[in-house]
Amino acid sequence: MNKIKNVRNFLKKASLLSLVFLVVSCSDFGDLNVDPNNPTSVPAANLFTQGQFEMFNRLQSRNYNGEWTMLLTQHWAQNEYAEESRYVVDGNTFDAYFQAMYASSLSELDAARKIIEADETVVGGVRANQLALIEIMSINAYTALTEAFGSIPYSQALSEEFPNPAYDDQSTIYPDLLDRLNAAVGSIDTDAGSFGSGDVVYGGDAAAWKKLGASMLLRMALRVADVDSGLAQTHVSNALSYGVFESNADNAVFAFSSDPALSNPLYIDNVINGRDDFCVTDVLVNALNDRNDPRVNVYAAPNNDGKIVGMRYGLLDAEAFAGKDTTSRPAAIREFDSPHIMMDYAEVSFCMAEAIERGYATGNAADHYANGVTASMNFWGITDDTAIADYIANNAYDSANWKNSIGMQKWLAFYGNGHQAWTEWRRLDVPSLDVPAAADNPAIPVRLPYPVSEQERNGNQLSAVTSMPNDMDTKLWFDVN
Repeated sequence: MNKIKNVRNFLKKASLLSLVFLVVSCSDFGDLNVDPNNPTSVPAANLFTQGQFEMFNRLQSRNYNGEWTMLLTQHWAQNEYAEESRYVVDGNTFDAYFQAMYASSLSELDAARKIIEADETVVGGVRANQLALIEIMSINAYTALTEAFGSIPYSQALSEEFPNPAYDDQSTIYPDLLDRLNAAVGSIDTDAGSFGSGDVVYGGDAAAWKKLGASMLLRMALRVADVDSGLAQTHVSNALSYGVFESNADNAVFAFSSDPALSNPLYIDNVINGRDDFCVTDVLVNALNDRNDPRVNVYAAPNNDGKIVGMRYGLLDAEAFAGKDTTSRPAAIREFDSPHIMMDYAEVSFCMAEAIERGYATGNAADHYANGVTASMNFWGITDDTAIADYIANNAYDSANWKNSIGMQKWLAFYGNGHQAWTEWRRLDVPSLDVPAAADNPAIPVRLPYPVSEQERNGNQLSAVTSMPNDMDTKLWFDVN
């Protein structure tokens, strides 16, 4: 697979983070200073590849995805060392996530942008598309960061002028990201190329990226609907004018590789590292069984007795360990090539249903709901049209309680995509999740504590936006309900 081969070849190059300069002057010593075996510049496509991979790898990781967001949304429970299930975390827990998103993803994308802007040989539609793709990926990273922490370094981030960048408030960041994304999608020339195999999502297909950008714009617009309905409506209209996903063929996914260096991090955790810390929860299994949902057999593996049994969430360590042998392990998302889903048609369909209910778009919300359920079933390998139709009929869309209908199906469809599941749960408050009796925090966390590295190295800027860096309970700007 060319996309995976490109990632593999790139990652085998040594220390590319140290090679972010563009030109090394040899005017004094001529070619004597040029080593043909050690290039002094890095192609923008390679940096773009690295920026993509690092972002997907971090969002899919054990630390953030498995051991936090899928726990918070109660898709998974820990069957030993169950501290995170009880919300026992601090500023050390998410240092790696915060630093990697900036230093290993955003910085690489920014370096690629600078190379393209300085390269006079990249012109026209190709230039516009490459810059647009970088912008879309950068927006995705900043969105993930602000949806996790709230205020983050943004306007001064990545600038050598500001070694200690100021924090911007989410109420400023999110509208700017929406405007940037709108501009990036509008700039894409669907008749021109971009990065080719350097793009590990669509292989450089500009038309596919335009649909992805528009679909992301739809998602992000709805995120702010409860706090700024006018802003949301404007960008929903923009998204629909560009054209959003129309089927699962449009899905933006990155398939990890059989190469251990590039395998799905949950596979690395489970198979290569031999960790067996997670079970599916009784909350998830009961929700699936109550609806006669065939995805239960995809999401969960049978226990030693051949049954699918969920573990009670948020137990003390000894209680969790006692149930380890009788409960079901996660399935489907811990293969070496299990993909990271950047965005899919199921989500777009549920977004369309919501946009119609809010009066931002026209159409039949129930039809989009049905399309979303069908797309999720199909994605997970369930293709029996009659069974799917029966499921939709038995779990009919309720326009009078659309948040519950859409929120529940999003929660089910987002299995394995912890960040999106957590963000939508915070916004829609569906399903109703209980705080475990043994929890260390009185409520389900709605934000991440700030990293110790920021508290120590950028403390003056951080203290300007919060006096409680370990706060996990204050809702973010978009989460008003």
